[in-house]
Amino acid sequence: QAAAGRPPCAADASQGTARDMHEAVLEAVKELGGEEKAVELGALKGNVKLRSFFRRVLFKPPWEEDAFAMYFQSRPTEWDFDETSRGVRVLSDVAKQIQQVVRTKRRTAPFPEALYTAVVKAGTPQETIQVVQSAAAAELAAMPADSVQALMESLGPPPTFDNPALAPALAQLHVAAQTKILAAVRGALEKKGVALGELMEYYKKVLSFGGEQVDPRVNQQKIQTLKDLCELACLLIQEKGLGNVSPKVLMLLCSTAPFHIIALAISHLGEKGEGEDVKACAALISKVPAHVLEAMSQATLVQLAVASTKSAAVAEATLAVVVKACAGTLAAWSVDDVAKLLLAVSKAKAGAEGPVVGELYGRAAEALSPKLADMSPTQIIKVSFVMAKVASCREFLEALAAEAAKKVLDMPGAQLLLLTQGLVPLGGANASFAKVLEAWVKVLGEPKPPVSADQLAKLAHVVAPAAPEHADFWKALGAALAAEQKALGDAGWTSLEAAFPDGAGPAFADKEALLAAAKKRKESSKDDRKRSRDRDRRGGGRSRSRDRKDDRRRSRSRDRRGGGRSRSRDRRR
Repeated sequence: QAAAGRPPCAADASQGTARDMHEAVLEAVKELGGEEKAVELGALKGNVKLRSFFRRVLFKPPWEEDAFAMYFQSRPTEWDFDETSRGVRVLSDVAKQIQQVVRTKRRTAPFPEALYTAVVKAGTPQETIQVVQSAAAAELAAMPADSVQALMESLGPPPTFDNPALAPALAQLHVAAQTKILAAVRGALEKKGVALGELMEYYKKVLSFGGEQVDPRVNQQKIQTLKDLCELACLLIQEKGLGNVSPKVLMLLCSTAPFHIIALAISHLGEKGEGEDVKACAALISKVPAHVLEAMSQATLVQLAVASTKSAAVAEATLAVVVKACAGTLAAWSVDDVAKLLLAVSKAKAGAEGPVVGELYGRAAEALSPKLADMSPTQIIKVSFVMAKVASCREFLEALAAEAAKKVLDMPGAQLLLLTQGLVPLGGANASFAKVLEAWVKVLGEPKPPVSADQLAKLAHVVAPAAPEHADFWKALGAALAAEQKALGDAGWTSLEAAFPDGAGPAFADKEALLAAAKKRKESSKDDRKRSRDRDRRGGGRSRSRDRKDDRRRSRSRDRRGGGRSRSRDRRR
């Protein structure tokens, strides 16, 4: 593998004990006092153990500060990051509880009846300004969302004053009122339980609030409110996806939001299917610098890859960018996340055969090789399904099979079948794959094998081309198939026919009897279909004949009735 030529770093206390990026960053932040106070990104970047981790695992220097900012912002349930001070601290359980209490208070805040009444009774712009600028912030945020919207429309334009002498003082009050109503937007929307689509309508209103020329204080609050709405949008997308929000509407968010929210929103675009709008929106992932995107949370990067399995438009716009970002830190990922990523990338609707993806597979083999002994059967199966198709990773697949062979006797039958499918490209001559087949001999020798009849037939279909000479395996499988023959369904019989086309393939004692039963069933099925078609034709013919007779009777009846009426009219004339 590529890592083989890299010189190992001598182990010492300064390297730390971290196995992945999360452990390395957490260890560094704690060492710098991040459980009690905020740690500046510059200090974090200079931490000896973290620098050692980057050199030892990723073979490069630590990220720049903007990449570390992305790391913390994209993991809000783990870190408390302050963008203004560029400081981070570990998000404690107490801090999480406080955040939850704040959200609950916003949603359950009592209706501010006195304030609402005062707003309704305000007869002039000046009176509205006076009411809003003197109101308590919590009460404004508890106002109905449509009332906040109406106040934004009222307070947005520059006011006109009847008394020029009072204009300077009223202008300052107007700025205060504008600032307060903007600050109330998130609270009002959270109390309403707003959906993403409606939130985006308010997002547009905040963007255009006050026009192009606004007071610096108002502009500063606009920026903060937009950030608040981005955070709320982030929560809504994580909880409910995009809902009925169109890609065109989402483009506004992706054009103006922080990088981690752009990536999160695009990661859910797969549910929107195909189209130029989808592709144009997905292409906004390019706004995120490559060195910053690689610090994005693994969950979102995997979700971006999954989106490519649902939409070719998303895959064409994002896959190469996302894969390159993942490859940059793959050695610091957990095994589970690597397995999920590989499976998603291999199923992408476009670009899955590109050179960037090939490089990712090589990096994955390099990253997983030291961790093979710790991989679970599920992880081994996922990785084997992908790597079996990558010729350049044959050596890694053989090492993976050798590790899997140690665990086969503890695997359930269905899991063992999946593993067999994943490793079958190695062929029967491979010692590890032969051990998998030996495990099947033991499993199939049980009084009641832990797999269905159709799964047994699927196993025959999978193994027949790869290991036709493994006599013990075919003896055991043939006996199991014969015993479960009556339980075979359509899928099972189809698998058997594919495993032994025209009688070819591995030999075993019950093969001829099985194939004779399959042939008889097939002929019987053909006869049933023929009889069904004949009945349909006969039935259809009788039906058409009756229809024609009925039509003729109805026609003669109308003629008689029509003729009678005609003769009656003639007599009256």
